[in-house]
Amino acid sequence: MLQKNSALPFLLTIVTLASTLSLGQPACAAPRVTTTKTTTTTVTKRVPVWANKIKVPYRAWLPINQPKEVLLCVHGLGFSSASYADFGRSMAGRGFAVYAVDVRGFGQWAKRKGQDTVDFEACLLDIEQALKSLRKAYPGVPIFMVGESMGGAIAMATTARHPELVDGLVSSVPSSDRYYKIGGEIVVGAHYLEDPDKKMDPEIIDKISTNEKLRTEMSHNSMNRLELSPKELKQFETFMKGNFDNAHLIEKPPVLMMAGFKDRLVKPEGTIELFNAISSQDKLMMMIGDGEHLLLEENQLTEQLAQMLNVWITDEGRAYRNKMR
Repeated sequence: MLQKNSALPFLLTIVTLASTLSLGQPACAAPRVTTTKTTTTTVTKRVPVWANKIKVPYRAWLPINQPKEVLLCVHGLGFSSASYADFGRSMAGRGFAVYAVDVRGFGQWAKRKGQDTVDFEACLLDIEQALKSLRKAYPGVPIFMVGESMGGAIAMATTARHPELVDGLVSSVPSSDRYYKIGGEIVVGAHYLEDPDKKMDPEIIDKISTNEKLRTEMSHNSMNRLELSPKELKQFETFMKGNFDNAHLIEKPPVLMMAGFKDRLVKPEGTIELFNAISSQDKLMMMIGDGEHLLLEENQLTEQLAQMLNVWITDEGRAYRNKMR
């Protein structure tokens, strides 16, 4: 069972199954991460040669020494790999190699003519290719998928499709069970009948956070693409409907699922239902008491949550290496 810790009053355990988490360990020392920038990636000078063969636009934050685990991150709807900058620096400082990809239609893809629309099937192929490249770059090192919101659902789908490439899954609020969902679908449907390709604002920013400064920053961030066509939004809805099938197919990898108790966009109950549908018995569900919709992206990662992730991923990585011996 989960160890309760008074230093983490924001953390509320909903369900734990066959998973142990010790929160009494000190945080790892944070080595300096030296980075260089290109149009598609932020990497340390020690980036492995095989990692450069990742074809999808990505960013990376790497520790000075050989990483203990590798994290491949997928962003939420409207965001990009840049949304993981704070998360990447924090986790690289704890010894993890962190990579974040742009989903088709977002980030660098949005700047490429002919490749600037949402395509989930192509995105899943991109992530498969990235995972295979990371396997070659880091032989014997456990690789964890990390995703939030839409990215959490994509990470689930990847883990379901390619369990041989994924050694663990961290999925934050992957549910499609949103507040005001029916009203939103009616609005999208009306716009679809008028012009399926004309961009519209699904108006998710106001529901993501009550922090006005954060909402303003997200709205004015040139890396974010917040206007989508009704056709793209319908594709998004169709993809999200596969969540429960994907959850059922996740049989072996350890899974950590999270949701914010104060989320005003996605109902926490929907994430709990998805958690219950996961077949793997090595799974842990965490409700973050004061968390809103974003827990990992857009500078929303707290020190307490980073430490919890550090402990869980490290423990599961250690279990993986012991099993491989």
